[in-house]
Parts: sequence; C-alpha cells; structure tokens
Amino acid sequence: MNTNQPTNPLEPEVILKKFRKPTIRQPLGVLSEGGDLNRRKITHLVDQVVPPRSQGSNSLKAVILRLQAAKEIAEYENDGLRAALHVHQKPRNVQQPPLDLQQRKEYYGGAVWWSPRKLREARFRQMVKEKEKEKEQELLSKIELKEAREQSRLYVLKMKMAAKEARDNAKKKREEEKVVKAAGREAQKRDRDSRKAVKVAQSGKRKVSKPAAKPQPKKRRVGGAAGGVAAEVAAPAPPPTLTRRGRAVNTPAKFR
Repeated sequence: MNTNQPTNPLEPEVILKKFRKPTIRQPLGVLSEGGDLNRRKITHLVDQVVPPRSQGSNSLKAVILRLQAAKEIAEYENDGLRAALHVHQKPRNVQQPPLDLQQRKEYYGGAVWWSPRKLREARFRQMVKEKEKEKEQELLSKIELKEAREQSRLYVLKMKMAAKEARDNAKKKREEEKVVKAAGREAQKRDRDSRKAVKVAQSGKRKVSKPAAKPQPKKRRVGGAAGGVAAEVAAPAPPPTLTRRGRAVNTPAKFR
C-alpha cells in the first residue's frame, strides 16, 4: 500500500502540523511566584530543568540566588528613596491665605496695582499674625499641659487617700479582731475557772460527807469493893477538828 498520498488541501490541520513548533513547558509557579522566590523554591525550579547535583546546576543556582538578592536590595532601596522623597517633597497647590492689603472700603473699581512697599507691609502683617497665632497655640498647649499635670496630681492624691483609707480600714479590722479574740479568751478563762470552782466544791462536799474516824475509847479498870470485880468505863471521844470550809481534819496518830 502506498502511503505517500497527496495532501488534501481541505484539511488545514495536516498543513499546520508542519509549521507548529513544540512549546517548552515552563515550571509551575515561575510567573505566579516570581516576586516571592526563596532558596528552596529556586532550587526546586532549577532541579526541574537541570539535573540536580551537577556542576551546571550548582552554578545556575548560585547565579539566580545572587540576582534575587540584588533584586530585593534594589527594591528595598527604591522604597526608602520613595519614602524620603515623599517626606522632603513640598506639597503642591497649597492655597496661601490672602494678604491683608488694607484696601479702602469705598473702592469699587476693577483691578488694583499694589506697590512693592504695600506688599511688604502686607507680608509683614501676615507674619505678625502667624507669630501671634503660634504664640496663642503655644500658650494653649501650656495651659493644656498644666491642666493635665493638675489632673495627674489630683489622681495621684486620690490614689494615696484611697490607699490610706484601705490601710486604716485594715488596721481597724485587725484591732476589732484582736478585741473579739481577747473577749473570747477571757470568756474561756472564766468558763474554765467556774468549772474548776464547781469541781473543787463538789470534791469538798464529798470529803465532808464522809464520817470521821472515831478513836477507840480507852478502857480503864475500876476496882469494886465487893469482891474486886473489874468494871470497864469508856472515855468520851473528842470532837473532830474542822477547817474553815467545814472539812474534817484527820489528826495523825502520833498527835492524838
């Protein structure tokens, strides 16, 4: 079968294939992340194009990193220069206040030509007004500063008074607690004393209720006339010795 058949002119796709060039596929993120490149991203993009760990790859990475650093430094310097230019640049189209030329009220004409002396006088009056306005502003600032200092002094004084009042209240509370504790201790002491007195009284009553030990009466022999029969007569017992509280005192045997 013969494959060299003539090209059909009605099929434009066949003809366009001969003139089309293969497009090189760019790494992802080169255009979208061009302003946010770092070392890791640059290494990743270079490794997609050049074999990694080769001499050419390392050289290409170093060149791209130097260019990226130079670009960032230039952008930083440009930003600083723009900021400085914006600060030192004089504002444009600033409307100046009109000069006080002291024009007479009865003049109703058109344009007026003023002499240089009149302009100098008007500028001098304008400068005097600005100076007076600055003085008034400075005086107002001083007054506001003085008021702020006075408010600060009053606030500090108020805080000191509040702290002193808090200390006085705490001291008063401590003294009241001391008085309450002292009263409680005194009440406990009186309670202990009363219980002790009751206990002592009860023990004294028990001792008094006990009968005193009566000594055995001595017997003496009495000789009778009729037959000499001995008769024993008991001697009377002495009364027991008592204390002021009515307790019986046991006399030792050697003093009986």
